[in-house]
Amino acid sequence: MKLQYLGHASFRIISETGTTLVTDPYSAKTVGFAMTPVRCDVVTVSHHHADHDCSDGILGDPAVLDEPVSCAADDVAVTAYPAFHDDVRGAKRGKNIVFCFNVDGLSVVHMGDIGCFDADLAEKIRGCDVLLLPVGGVYTVDAVGAKRWVDAVQPAIVVPMHYKTAEHTLDIESADRFLSLFDPNSVEISDSDSLVLYDEPQPPLRVIVLKRFED
Repeated sequence: MKLQYLGHASFRIISETGTTLVTDPYSAKTVGFAMTPVRCDVVTVSHHHADHDCSDGILGDPAVLDEPVSCAADDVAVTAYPAFHDDVRGAKRGKNIVFCFNVDGLSVVHMGDIGCFDADLAEKIRGCDVLLLPVGGVYTVDAVGAKRWVDAVQPAIVVPMHYKTAEHTLDIESADRFLSLFDPNSVEISDSDSLVLYDEPQPPLRVIVLKRFED
């Protein structure tokens, strides 16, 4: 399985046979930079805000999943759970969907714009191989809230997303405070936009910051 960071909260997941999913494609108008156009079979949308559901960066005619579902296509299985974009059960920013992907026997969880902690949901995704987690606060959980999810879920790998970079115009925090909550030996600032896994990753926990893919 190949996991490629497309920027903001968007990733491309590619199975060994080439089945391809893209999560939460975004608009340059809301984020501050353009998403590199990519082709895929399936697009998942955690919620309908322009920095998560823009099709401009998608080529072809993929299926779109934007509801809590459980389905399978070729060698990829998808299970989605309802969640909230804020800490008042969606009253401020609405609902959110957490997508769980099983690809080549590996579990990847995309938290979307999760806005609060949910113990029941944490138990459902506990022990996943890769957790894609917003850490920038303001519109999602902040650094401390994100760390609470990591502690509860205990993934093998965490990839931060939805945080401030030099390119962003969104008023969110950088990943620095989140990264400071971990043992420095567990944090890796990668010079690659991709993570390739052939087998289930083993402890200890790794927090991997990926570069943004630019063609």
